Amino acid sequence: MPKVSIVTLGCPKNAIDSEGLGGMLAAAGHEVTEDPAGAEVVLVNTCGFIDPARRETVDEVLDLAELKGSGPLNALIMTGCLVARSADELSDALPEVDALVDFAAYPRIAEIVAGAAEGSLTERIFGDPGTRFDPAYWDATIAAAPRVRFGRAPWAYLKIAEGCDRGCTFCAIPLMRGKFRSRSLDHIVAEARQLVMSGVAELSLVSQDSVMWGRDTDEGDFVTLLDALEKVDGLQRMRLMYLHPQGVTNEFVEKIAGSDKIASYLDLSLQHVSPSVLKAMGRWGGRARFEAIIDKIRGIDPLAAVRSTFILGFPGETDDDADEVAAFVSENDLDWVGVFQYSREEGTRSHDLDGQVPANVARERTDVVTRAAEETMARRAGSLIGTRLDVLVERLDLQDEMWTGRSHREAPEVDGEITFTGPRDLRVGEFVEVEITSSDGADLIGALVQG
Repeated sequence: MPKVSIVTLGCPKNAIDSEGLGGMLAAAGHEVTEDPAGAEVVLVNTCGFIDPARRETVDEVLDLAELKGSGPLNALIMTGCLVARSADELSDALPEVDALVDFAAYPRIAEIVAGAAEGSLTERIFGDPGTRFDPAYWDATIAAAPRVRFGRAPWAYLKIAEGCDRGCTFCAIPLMRGKFRSRSLDHIVAEARQLVMSGVAELSLVSQDSVMWGRDTDEGDFVTLLDALEKVDGLQRMRLMYLHPQGVTNEFVEKIAGSDKIASYLDLSLQHVSPSVLKAMGRWGGRARFEAIIDKIRGIDPLAAVRSTFILGFPGETDDDADEVAAFVSENDLDWVGVFQYSREEGTRSHDLDGQVPANVARERTDVVTRAAEETMARRAGSLIGTRLDVLVERLDLQDEMWTGRSHREAPEVDGEITFTGPRDLRVGEFVEVEITSSDGADLIGALVQG
């Protein structure tokens, strides 16, 4: 069987899909790795959300194509959201690619990889692009073969749903992933148990709209799911990602604050704070409502972490609207902030809205909010000097003799990390108490509290 490398681009949902594809390939006898070096087949799991992500995908594929014929690599395969959105275009534009595999063909991935390696494929597009991702495929995959967890970190992502029904005017996710569909509670809990048994101490729950879990079934609501996951033996921490602010009620905040296992961490998908811009985006809220949520969680737990993202340059946005975002970011001590320039996407409702903001103006506004975000994150980190945090130990830098880990406030891959001093006999995957002694930008530096 050929050796296969899986290169993952985009969000954590894609990372989970890659691990599922890796599990199917491993179950069929393939050697599976993340490293393209020495691989006979490279599978690129793509992101199609915005134009920069698409350009990154094309650049990655073209770079990999240069390896074909100069070593063991003889086949390139593309999967993921960009294939679901633009398979025909990709087929014409990238003759270097041997196969384009839509979500619907994922159960056939081992067969397609083998055919690509042998050069025996008689078609290039597999599946039915545009039919959207079916979570039933995922549940069947997990039942048939455990995910290949690249790197074996002491944390893992856990997908709880697919798709989205919010109808945000700028978002292309429904074009690729379809309507919101919850995974069943039993399947989620079973996968959580499996991951914990494999050594996972922390789970990050991901979807396109986590607070909506259960709204399309008769299994309860998101709190019902959290109650069930809290009972998984051995699970030490859960992190809730992708929270639409409309679903973050007082009851929900109190659930987080009162739990021993749920990280005191709100990943709030705000996108803007101006009511007029939010209305044009098809979103709920405004500055006062968002500040009430933050004040609620910080009133219960002053150390609670808050992350959010903002889009600048949306059609109809004024200078005053952009200034309001900068003021909100500056005045609310957010722990982590992502700032993005609006991307005009074909197929979305905002593509044809009046008042398109010139790219240079949108870029300037994005830069202003980015600077405000950097100052806010650094100030928030500095305010935590002297506190003690429970940190999940992740790795040791032998050269610097410094450990790296994450507390409740750092989500994996998207936020920063904590570096701290401690003896070499700490174990990866254990939780230790660290006193914060300094900060570097948004990142914290500390020392193990000796027992």
